[in-house]
Amino acid sequence: MLKKFILFVGCVIAISSNSYSKTNFYQVTGSISSVEVLKTYSTQKVPRDEKRCSIQRVPVNQEANKFGADNFIGALIGGAIGNRLGEGGGKSGATALGALIGSEVVRSDKATANQNFVEKEVCRIQKVIHTETTERISGYKLIIDVDGETISFNSNRSYNPGDLITLTKKVSYSLN
Repeated sequence: MLKKFILFVGCVIAISSNSYSKTNFYQVTGSISSVEVLKTYSTQKVPRDEKRCSIQRVPVNQEANKFGADNFIGALIGGAIGNRLGEGGGKSGATALGALIGSEVVRSDKATANQNFVEKEVCRIQKVIHTETTERISGYKLIIDVDGETISFNSNRSYNPGDLITLTKKVSYSLN
């Protein structure tokens, strides 16, 4: 019996809500009074090659440490002296040692003569990380004058102030 009563009350409520309410839809025209562009921002890190320069002291003559003809002549003279001074089985060792000493004496003389330095701009390419922010339009906020009211909507489409726009107006009536 209780189940029948609950079922009866449910039916009465369902029927009464449908029979005592009404909804109407109307097409109304409004005027766009203003448009605001809605934006989103995204930040990302981007690598770039950049030229970095600095002032450095560099020797005027960088040929001092290179092995050239003068080093070869120094080695020959040193080898000849070592050959003259060496005796017996040590003669070849004295020749080699003399050649090494002769070459080193010439290199040392060139390095001593190269005590002049100059300041010079030295540049190199270096990878640098930059932060870039990009902006993207995500929509438009429309302010619309319609039926004596000012309302606001977000839209994916842009409009211009003064444009006419058609809206659907929903009016619902019900008994309390």
